[in-house]
Amino acid sequence: MMKAEGDSDCHDNCTAQTEIKVIIIGSKGEYKCIAANTILSHTKWKVGKEIVKSEMKQSTNQNRSVTLVMTPGWWKSFTLAESTKYIQMEIVHSLKLCPDPHAFLLVINLHETFTDMHLKSLVEHMEILGEQIWNHTIVLLMYINTKKRDVDNKQLIERAGTELNILIQKCGNRVQVFNYTDSKGINVEELFHEIERLIAGNKGQCLQINNKQFEDIEEKRNTVKKQAKERENEVKTKMQTLKELLTERSCGYPELRIVLMGGRFVGKTSVMDTILKIEQEFSNSKKCVMRDGEVDKRKVILIDTPGWWPYASVKETSESVKQEIKSSVSMCSPGPHAVLLVLQSGVAFTEAQRRSVKEHMELLGGNVWKYCIVVFSGGDWMGTSTIEEHIESEGEALQWLINKCGNRYHVLNYMEQDDREQVRELMEKVEMMARENKELLTPVEAGMEETDSGCGSNWSEQDKLERGSFNLDPPLMHADYVTKWLEKNETVSNYRTLSEI
Repeated sequence: MMKAEGDSDCHDNCTAQTEIKVIIIGSKGEYKCIAANTILSHTKWKVGKEIVKSEMKQSTNQNRSVTLVMTPGWWKSFTLAESTKYIQMEIVHSLKLCPDPHAFLLVINLHETFTDMHLKSLVEHMEILGEQIWNHTIVLLMYINTKKRDVDNKQLIERAGTELNILIQKCGNRVQVFNYTDSKGINVEELFHEIERLIAGNKGQCLQINNKQFEDIEEKRNTVKKQAKERENEVKTKMQTLKELLTERSCGYPELRIVLMGGRFVGKTSVMDTILKIEQEFSNSKKCVMRDGEVDKRKVILIDTPGWWPYASVKETSESVKQEIKSSVSMCSPGPHAVLLVLQSGVAFTEAQRRSVKEHMELLGGNVWKYCIVVFSGGDWMGTSTIEEHIESEGEALQWLINKCGNRYHVLNYMEQDDREQVRELMEKVEMMARENKELLTPVEAGMEETDSGCGSNWSEQDKLERGSFNLDPPLMHADYVTKWLEKNETVSNYRTLSEI
């Protein structure tokens, strides 16, 4: 392992700690679980499993009592505005589980390129906890030494590029290369010494936080969990009631006709593949694509519509794409039973996206919502324990959409394509909705599509700022982030995106 610049070979100047308290932080897919298991000397976390909430584990290693908290990761190319509110709350929650940590271990996969985009994303997410976080952070570089030969750690870091060096300097040149194919005992011992050097350098002072601010976020987190459970129970009760009311009616539909709607890159093609159990290449076609297959011996017809840019107003979408979207209803005569609005899991949903979705959906008519079910694609990477927690934590924009669709939503996990139960449940929801509606969705007459009252396509400059990665400049972050985050998320009526901070 590599020592920070200026370290002495002797450890005598640093007080040995009988207790080590650390928080592991970093983006997704950075070998955080492997690092944590090695530090604890036990397999406490399953490698490869998505971490969706901050968790604390304890163990004894190198004659030290070790308390370690794992935080959920963010997508490494995402701005803070694109990360879900739930992940941000869970990062803050780590300090509730481990008050006064000795160090934060920022885990980075040394085998992947570390770019300027990754650096900006990392800085934004780390500074959720305040700018002083850097005085308490050690960069932990994960490296698989498959050839099991001596490797120059300094050369490894230099080859990683300028951006990684900027990050290391930001952390006071505190960096360790974790060659976890080498002797784990040596790895951990050197890491503990580095933590003790950090403690000595900070004169024993831990990261200072405002307890009132963090208790407020903890209260909001608990409120989200409570509201999520209430929404989940409400949906279950409604489905059970519908089943009982519709039992005596005619048998199920021999054929279901479904239109897929959604912005570009949200996973509509993958949803079609999962439902029909087929494999096709990703299509960025500006034409509708129709496929059919069987689900439990029932014919299912899917029409995949061309997507719009996720934050674009309907006026920014080409006339040809809008006409294709409108024609989807006529392609499956006498009309579709349902419209599946596809959203990507684990991604923030802003007011700008809400307006974009509303305007494009209503190309099919103002009554389209009666036939709509929101489908969250890629549920494997949802980032929350339940989809209801995601809905409740995101705020007014997503809640408005879900409520507009009659509280109808579903999650599809790509890794469970062989498990047809998730598809059966979706088809059951489609049929229940169709039997409740009695009528089919019909083509809208020209000029009848609606726009958001008072909004239309005259989007403000703030709407443009909400467009996430389309921004040239990332949202500015400040040390008093927590206070401002709470103020802007305190009430539904004041809902705004993090890019306003």
